[in-house]
Amino acid sequence: MSRKRVKLQWVEDNAAPKAMYKKRVKGLMKKVRELSTLCGVDACLITYSQYQPEPEVWPSPTEVEQVVALFRNLPKNDRIKKVLNQEIFIWQRILKARVEAMKQFMKNRKKEIENLRTQCLGGRVLEGLESKDVLDLTCAIDNQLEAVNKRIENLRLDVAVDALNNQPLKEQNPNENLGNELGDGVDSDFWSDLLKLS
Repeated sequence: MSRKRVKLQWVEDNAAPKAMYKKRVKGLMKKVRELSTLCGVDACLITYSQYQPEPEVWPSPTEVEQVVALFRNLPKNDRIKKVLNQEIFIWQRILKARVEAMKQFMKNRKKEIENLRTQCLGGRVLEGLESKDVLDLTCAIDNQLEAVNKRIENLRLDVAVDALNNQPLKEQNPNENLGNELGDGVDSDFWSDLLKLS
């Protein structure tokens, strides 16, 4: 059974925050240890609190110093690449929400134009429409006409290719154009009569 979701707010009881802090720090240290072991990464944890006179560290003060030194030796761009503060986080959320809103707006607008086009095909007159609606409707119809024309062209090409591939070879009369093959102007009937005699 899953643990009950904790409401994130300040606990009024004086004893509860200390107990909760100890419990959470212990769990956090366990998670950092698991991350370091499973992924093979250098990790450390430093916590400051009003409940402890000294900061708590994991795994040990010397190893923490080594990890911090490794981090400080990185180029500045690598150090701040994944760093988030509250302002950057909120701006990222705002931009993501704006992109999603714009996608939804475009989707809704496309459906509106589709409905308008269907109504026009059903006989609705275009009077009273805003110029933006008429322009979008014209664009949608042009796009569909272009798609239909491309489809027709592709079908014509397919039919032509099939006709060429499936065309039977025409049987040629061996006596046909015999005179022309010999290079003289004698009629082909002359040659056929000649062959019959022989």
